Amino acid sequence: MAGYMDDDWLPPSEDEEEEAAECELPDYGDVNFWTEVYTQQRGRELAPQEWLVSYGHFCAQGWRRFLPPGGRVLDLGCGDAEFMTEAYDDGYHDITGVDIVEPVLETMRQRNVDRPGMTYLWADAMDLSVFEDESFDVVFDKSTLDALKCRGAEATSSMSSEVHRVLRRDGVYLCISLNPPEDAQPAIEGTACGRKWDVEVMVCENENYDGADGPPKHLYMKISSKRLRRQQPTGCGLQWVPNSLLKYHLVCLNISADVCKH
Repeated sequence: MAGYMDDDWLPPSEDEEEEAAECELPDYGDVNFWTEVYTQQRGRELAPQEWLVSYGHFCAQGWRRFLPPGGRVLDLGCGDAEFMTEAYDDGYHDITGVDIVEPVLETMRQRNVDRPGMTYLWADAMDLSVFEDESFDVVFDKSTLDALKCRGAEATSSMSSEVHRVLRRDGVYLCISLNPPEDAQPAIEGTACGRKWDVEVMVCENENYDGADGPPKHLYMKISSKRLRRQQPTGCGLQWVPNSLLKYHLVCLNISADVCKH
Protein backbone atom coordinates (compact mmCIF):
# COMPACT_ATOMS: atom_id res chain seq x y z
CA MET A 1 0.00 0.00 0.00
CA ALA A 2 1.36 3.43 -0.90
CA GLY A 3 2.41 5.73 1.90
CA TYR A 4 0.70 9.08 2.61
CA MET A 5 2.17 12.26 4.08
CA ASP A 6 -0.76 12.45 6.52
CA ASP A 7 -1.06 9.13 8.32
CA ASP A 8 -4.68 9.94 9.24
CA TRP A 9 -5.70 10.37 5.61
CA LEU A 10 -7.16 7.42 3.77
CA PRO A 11 -8.41 7.24 0.20
CA PRO A 12 -12.19 7.60 -0.14
CA SER A 13 -14.27 4.46 0.09
CA GLU A 14 -16.32 3.22 -2.85
CA ASP A 15 -19.49 4.59 -1.22
CA GLU A 16 -17.87 8.02 -0.81
CA GLU A 17 -16.71 8.02 -4.43
CA GLU A 18 -20.21 7.12 -5.62
CA GLU A 19 -21.71 9.90 -3.50
CA ALA A 20 -19.23 12.42 -4.91
CA ALA A 21 -20.00 11.31 -8.46
CA GLU A 22 -23.72 11.83 -7.83
CA CYS A 23 -23.00 15.43 -6.74
CA GLU A 24 -21.07 16.28 -9.91
CA LEU A 25 -22.89 18.35 -12.48
CA PRO A 26 -23.66 16.60 -15.77
CA ASP A 27 -22.28 17.67 -19.12
CA TYR A 28 -25.04 20.04 -20.19
CA GLY A 29 -23.43 20.39 -23.60
CA ASP A 30 -23.94 16.69 -24.39
CA VAL A 31 -26.96 15.86 -26.57
CA ASN A 32 -27.12 12.42 -24.94
CA PHE A 33 -27.78 14.02 -21.56
CA TRP A 34 -30.78 15.94 -22.93
CA THR A 35 -32.07 12.93 -24.82
CA GLU A 36 -32.10 10.97 -21.56
CA VAL A 37 -33.86 13.83 -19.77
CA TYR A 38 -36.61 14.25 -22.34
CA THR A 39 -37.21 10.53 -22.81
CA GLN A 40 -37.58 9.95 -19.06
CA GLN A 41 -34.36 7.95 -18.76
CA ARG A 42 -32.97 10.48 -16.28
CA GLY A 43 -34.49 12.40 -13.39
CA ARG A 44 -35.14 16.14 -13.51
CA GLU A 45 -33.25 17.13 -10.35
CA LEU A 46 -30.45 18.72 -12.39
CA ALA A 47 -32.60 19.61 -15.39
CA PRO A 48 -35.79 21.34 -14.19
CA GLN A 49 -38.62 21.97 -16.60
CA GLU A 50 -38.54 25.75 -16.14
CA TRP A 51 -34.91 26.82 -16.31
CA LEU A 52 -33.81 29.85 -14.29
CA VAL A 53 -36.88 32.09 -14.53
CA SER A 54 -40.62 31.77 -15.04
CA TYR A 55 -42.55 34.06 -17.37
CA GLY A 56 -44.25 35.68 -14.38
CA HIS A 57 -40.93 36.51 -12.70
CA PHE A 58 -39.54 37.76 -16.03
CA CYS A 59 -42.46 40.17 -16.37
CA ALA A 60 -42.20 41.22 -12.72
CA GLN A 61 -38.70 42.60 -13.45
CA GLY A 62 -40.12 44.85 -16.17
CA TRP A 63 -38.29 42.79 -18.79
CA ARG A 64 -41.38 42.22 -20.93
CA ARG A 65 -40.55 45.54 -22.64
CA PHE A 66 -37.74 43.78 -24.49
CA LEU A 67 -40.25 41.50 -26.24
CA PRO A 68 -41.74 43.70 -28.97
CA PRO A 69 -45.48 43.25 -29.63
CA GLY A 70 -46.00 41.50 -32.94
CA GLY A 71 -42.34 40.51 -33.17
CA ARG A 72 -41.12 37.15 -34.42
CA VAL A 73 -39.46 35.23 -31.58
CA LEU A 74 -36.97 32.36 -31.73
CA ASP A 75 -36.85 30.29 -28.53
CA LEU A 76 -33.38 28.77 -28.66
CA GLY A 77 -33.19 25.42 -26.87
CA CYS A 78 -36.86 25.48 -25.89
CA GLY A 79 -37.00 22.17 -24.02
CA ASP A 80 -40.38 21.57 -22.37
CA ALA A 81 -40.58 24.88 -20.48
CA GLU A 82 -43.89 26.68 -20.08
CA PHE A 83 -42.30 30.12 -20.54
CA MET A 84 -43.23 30.68 -24.18
CA THR A 85 -46.63 29.05 -23.78
CA GLU A 86 -47.41 31.71 -21.18
CA ALA A 87 -45.91 34.39 -23.43
CA TYR A 88 -48.21 33.26 -26.23
CA ASP A 89 -51.23 33.54 -23.95
CA ASP A 90 -49.97 37.04 -23.08
CA GLY A 91 -50.17 38.18 -26.70
CA TYR A 92 -47.00 36.95 -28.46
CA HIS A 93 -48.32 34.85 -31.33
CA ASP A 94 -45.29 34.27 -33.58
CA ILE A 95 -42.94 31.96 -31.66
CA THR A 96 -40.61 29.32 -33.08
CA GLY A 97 -39.05 26.87 -30.64
CA VAL A 98 -35.99 24.82 -31.57
CA ASP A 99 -34.21 22.01 -29.78
CA ILE A 100 -31.83 19.13 -30.52
CA VAL A 101 -34.09 16.42 -29.05
CA GLU A 102 -36.98 15.48 -31.34
CA PRO A 103 -39.14 13.81 -28.63
CA VAL A 104 -39.37 17.04 -26.63
CA LEU A 105 -40.34 18.95 -29.78
CA GLU A 106 -43.20 16.53 -30.32
CA THR A 107 -44.23 17.00 -26.70
CA MET A 108 -44.38 20.75 -27.24
CA ARG A 109 -46.28 20.42 -30.53
CA GLN A 110 -48.94 18.40 -28.75
CA ARG A 111 -49.05 20.71 -25.75
CA ASN A 112 -49.56 23.78 -27.95
CA VAL A 113 -51.65 22.28 -30.72
CA ASP A 114 -54.39 24.85 -30.04
CA ARG A 115 -51.98 27.78 -30.23
CA PRO A 116 -51.53 28.67 -33.91
CA GLY A 117 -48.31 30.55 -34.43
CA MET A 118 -46.27 28.34 -32.11
CA THR A 119 -43.93 26.25 -34.27
CA TYR A 120 -41.36 23.65 -33.24
CA LEU A 121 -38.40 22.62 -35.37
CA TRP A 122 -35.28 20.52 -34.90
CA ALA A 123 -32.20 22.73 -35.03
CA ASP A 124 -28.81 22.96 -33.37
CA ALA A 125 -28.01 26.32 -31.77
CA MET A 126 -24.59 26.17 -33.43
CA ASP A 127 -26.09 25.67 -36.89
CA LEU A 128 -29.34 27.49 -37.58
CA SER A 129 -29.14 27.00 -41.34
CA VAL A 130 -32.82 26.06 -41.35
CA PHE A 131 -33.45 29.83 -41.05
CA GLU A 132 -32.56 32.60 -43.48
CA ASP A 133 -30.56 35.67 -42.50
CA GLU A 134 -32.42 38.29 -40.44
CA SER A 135 -35.45 36.10 -39.73
CA PHE A 136 -36.27 37.10 -36.13
CA ASP A 137 -36.92 40.19 -34.06
CA VAL A 138 -35.95 38.43 -30.83
CA VAL A 139 -33.76 35.43 -30.12
CA PHE A 140 -34.54 34.21 -26.61
CA ASP A 141 -32.08 31.98 -24.76
CA LYS A 142 -32.69 30.70 -21.25
CA SER A 143 -29.40 29.01 -20.28
CA THR A 144 -28.63 27.51 -23.71
CA LEU A 145 -25.43 29.54 -23.79
CA ASP A 146 -24.64 28.24 -20.30
CA ALA A 147 -25.03 24.67 -21.54
CA LEU A 148 -22.79 25.20 -24.56
CA LYS A 149 -20.07 26.71 -22.37
CA CYS A 150 -19.53 23.10 -21.28
CA ARG A 151 -18.32 22.43 -24.83
CA GLY A 152 -15.89 25.32 -24.97
CA ALA A 153 -15.30 28.58 -26.81
CA GLU A 154 -15.72 27.14 -30.30
CA ALA A 155 -19.27 26.03 -29.48
CA THR A 156 -20.32 29.35 -27.95
CA SER A 157 -18.71 31.24 -30.83
CA SER A 158 -20.66 29.22 -33.38
CA MET A 159 -23.88 29.79 -31.49
CA SER A 160 -23.33 33.54 -31.06
CA SER A 161 -22.45 33.92 -34.74
CA GLU A 162 -25.60 32.10 -35.81
CA VAL A 163 -27.79 34.13 -33.46
CA HIS A 164 -26.29 37.29 -34.93
CA ARG A 165 -27.00 36.06 -38.45
CA VAL A 166 -30.67 35.17 -37.96
CA LEU A 167 -31.44 38.32 -35.96
CA ARG A 168 -32.89 41.30 -37.81
CA ARG A 169 -30.92 44.53 -37.94
CA ASP A 170 -32.92 46.15 -35.16
CA GLY A 171 -33.52 42.90 -33.27
CA VAL A 172 -32.35 41.87 -29.82
CA TYR A 173 -30.77 38.73 -28.37
CA LEU A 174 -31.98 38.08 -24.82
CA CYS A 175 -29.74 35.64 -22.97
CA ILE A 176 -30.76 34.73 -19.42
CA SER A 177 -27.88 33.10 -17.64
CA LEU A 178 -26.34 32.02 -14.35
CA ASN A 179 -22.98 33.27 -15.60
CA PRO A 180 -21.88 36.71 -14.36
CA PRO A 181 -20.93 39.36 -16.94
CA GLU A 182 -17.21 38.64 -16.82
CA ASP A 183 -17.90 35.06 -17.95
CA ALA A 184 -20.66 35.83 -20.44
CA GLN A 185 -18.87 38.66 -22.25
CA PRO A 186 -16.30 36.50 -24.05
CA ALA A 187 -18.91 33.82 -24.78
CA ILE A 188 -21.23 36.29 -26.53
CA GLU A 189 -18.54 38.53 -28.00
CA GLY A 190 -16.52 35.67 -29.50
CA THR A 191 -18.33 35.57 -32.83
CA ALA A 192 -16.95 35.15 -36.32
CA CYS A 193 -15.09 38.15 -37.71
CA GLY A 194 -17.40 40.93 -38.79
CA ARG A 195 -20.24 40.04 -36.43
CA LYS A 196 -20.24 42.28 -33.37
CA TRP A 197 -22.56 42.97 -30.46
CA ASP A 198 -23.48 45.82 -28.16
CA VAL A 199 -24.20 44.12 -24.84
CA GLU A 200 -25.90 45.38 -21.72
CA VAL A 201 -26.61 43.33 -18.62
CA MET A 202 -29.49 43.37 -16.18
CA VAL A 203 -29.63 41.47 -12.92
CA CYS A 204 -32.44 40.15 -10.74
CA GLU A 205 -32.80 37.91 -7.73
CA ASN A 206 -33.27 34.24 -8.52
CA GLU A 207 -36.86 33.29 -7.66
CA ASN A 208 -35.57 29.82 -6.70
CA TYR A 209 -32.95 31.12 -4.27
CA ASP A 210 -33.48 29.73 -0.78
CA GLY A 211 -30.35 30.99 0.95
CA ALA A 212 -28.84 27.52 1.18
CA ASP A 213 -26.36 25.63 -0.96
CA GLY A 214 -28.70 25.62 -3.93
CA PRO A 215 -29.32 27.96 -6.85
CA PRO A 216 -27.29 31.19 -6.86
CA LYS A 217 -28.89 34.37 -5.55
CA HIS A 218 -28.79 36.32 -8.81
CA LEU A 219 -29.55 35.79 -12.48
CA TYR A 220 -28.34 37.91 -15.36
CA MET A 221 -30.00 38.89 -18.61
CA LYS A 222 -27.62 39.90 -21.37
CA ILE A 223 -29.35 42.23 -23.84
CA SER A 224 -27.40 42.15 -27.09
CA SER A 225 -28.12 44.23 -30.16
CA LYS A 226 -26.32 43.87 -33.47
CA ARG A 227 -23.55 46.36 -33.95
CA LEU A 228 -24.09 47.57 -37.47
CA ARG A 229 -21.51 49.00 -39.82
CA ARG A 230 -21.64 51.36 -42.77
CA GLN A 231 -19.27 53.05 -45.14
CA GLN A 232 -18.08 56.45 -43.97
CA PRO A 233 -18.61 59.19 -46.54
CA THR A 234 -14.92 60.11 -46.38
CA GLY A 235 -13.94 56.65 -47.61
CA CYS A 236 -11.81 56.00 -44.53
CA GLY A 237 -13.14 52.49 -43.97
CA LEU A 238 -15.86 50.90 -41.87
CA GLN A 239 -17.47 52.42 -38.82
CA TRP A 240 -19.51 50.53 -36.25
CA VAL A 241 -22.92 52.09 -35.69
CA PRO A 242 -24.66 50.82 -32.54
CA ASN A 243 -28.43 50.37 -32.40
CA SER A 244 -30.49 52.67 -30.20
CA LEU A 245 -31.21 50.11 -27.48
CA LEU A 246 -32.86 51.70 -24.44
CA LYS A 247 -30.37 51.83 -21.59
CA TYR A 248 -32.21 50.38 -18.60
CA HIS A 249 -29.14 48.39 -17.60
CA LEU A 250 -27.68 47.97 -14.13
CA VAL A 251 -24.31 46.81 -15.44
CA CYS A 252 -22.95 47.82 -18.84
CA LEU A 253 -20.22 45.80 -20.50
CA ASN A 254 -17.58 47.81 -22.34
CA ILE A 255 -17.07 45.60 -25.36
CA SER A 256 -14.35 46.49 -27.83
CA ALA A 257 -15.51 48.12 -31.06
CA ASP A 258 -12.40 47.28 -33.04
CA VAL A 259 -13.11 46.60 -36.68
CA CYS A 260 -12.07 43.14 -37.82
CA LYS A 261 -9.06 43.20 -40.05
CA HIS A 262 -9.32 40.95 -43.08
